[in-house]
Amino acid sequence: MNFLKKLEKKLGPYAISGIINYVIGLQILGIVLYLLVPEFVFNYLILNPIAIMQGQIWRIFTFFIFPPAFTSGSPMSFVLFNALALYCIRIFGMIVEQVWGKFRFNCYIILGVLLNVAVSLIAWKVFGLFLWLTPIYLVYSFFFVFALMFPESQVLLMMVLPIKAKWLAAGEAVIYIYSYVRGGLNTRAEILVCLIHMMIFFAWMTFAGDTGYKQKKRQKEFQKKIKPMAAVKTGHKCAVCGRTDKDSPGMEFRFCSNVRAAMNTAWIICTPTHT
Repeated sequence: MNFLKKLEKKLGPYAISGIINYVIGLQILGIVLYLLVPEFVFNYLILNPIAIMQGQIWRIFTFFIFPPAFTSGSPMSFVLFNALALYCIRIFGMIVEQVWGKFRFNCYIILGVLLNVAVSLIAWKVFGLFLWLTPIYLVYSFFFVFALMFPESQVLLMMVLPIKAKWLAAGEAVIYIYSYVRGGLNTRAEILVCLIHMMIFFAWMTFAGDTGYKQKKRQKEFQKKIKPMAAVKTGHKCAVCGRTDKDSPGMEFRFCSNVRAAMNTAWIICTPTHT
């Protein structure tokens, strides 16, 4: 679509590089404030449609000031679980930005915020439903996006167990379904907004025309970076004859530093050993 290509060309230079770091910074602030003054977070910072309609517009910009994980244990466990969540959110967010480019990733985050704000306001104004939506499912959607792009990639579950991204995403989808069935109206609204958000954005990616080629190119380049090396590296290789220490275990390999000395290049030259 020409409009989308023109929009990216015109506004692309103004996109924020590393926007995920700002998101993480706001969530860290939310964790600290929640531990110290939780009532301040809920009374003045969360997405409250009634307060926004009364003029508290800053709540749109403080949308991410909210802990990404909640635990019923001690403050220490709360901090540890949130630290792990922030680590995962940042890693997958950086990967998505690298593949999509900063402009599209900026749009993904901004669109997610605006959709949550719009749904919250419409629910209150039209249906009289009070929804205080949080960014939890929005930030966790970075992993779903990653799994859609790299389903065969391996990730470490709890930083220990290697598992393919597609299976971990399937497990998380089951949790989302369970949360939707057992959760309240607020949780269901957050999950629906998250799904609609991803569908809208991937539709944009599909109909973006030639710009889709750039995204595919970046995706292939990133896959090359993360693909494990299949070939076994040799320890030494002769710069003259090309033999390696695996071809001739009895060979003695020496470094020759005076060859191409002007370029400070050291060659490895093999010499036969006599037994």
